[in-house]
Amino acid sequence: MKVNKLFYMDKNVKDQNMTEIIATESHMKDLKYQYLIERSAAFLVIATFLLVLLASPTGIALSSDSATNQALNSQLHKFAGHGLIVIAILQVITLFLGRKFHIAKQPAWD
Repeated sequence: MKVNKLFYMDKNVKDQNMTEIIATESHMKDLKYQYLIERSAAFLVIATFLLVLLASPTGIALSSDSATNQALNSQLHKFAGHGLIVIAILQVITLFLGRKFHIAKQPAWD
C-alpha cells in the first residue's frame, strides 16, 4: 500500500510504517469530511443568493401602493426572510465544522 506523507510522524515510534497507515486512514477520513463541508458551504451560498433574489422583488412590490397579489408577495417575502435566517445559522455551523476538519496544506518536516 502506497502511503503519502502529508502528515506529522512521531519520531519516537518504533514502527513508523504502522504510524503512517493509521495516520493516512485518519487523514482520508478528514478529507472526506472537509470535502462534504466545502460542498455544503457552496450549496448554502447559492441558496442565500437565490433567497435574496426572491426577497428583493417581493419587497419592492410590497412597497408599492398597488394591492395586486399583495398577499402572495407578502408570503413570498416572509418565506425568503425566514429562509435567510435559517441558512445563516447553517452557515455559522458549517464555519465551525470547517475549522474543526481543516487540514493544513503545509507538509510536515522530518
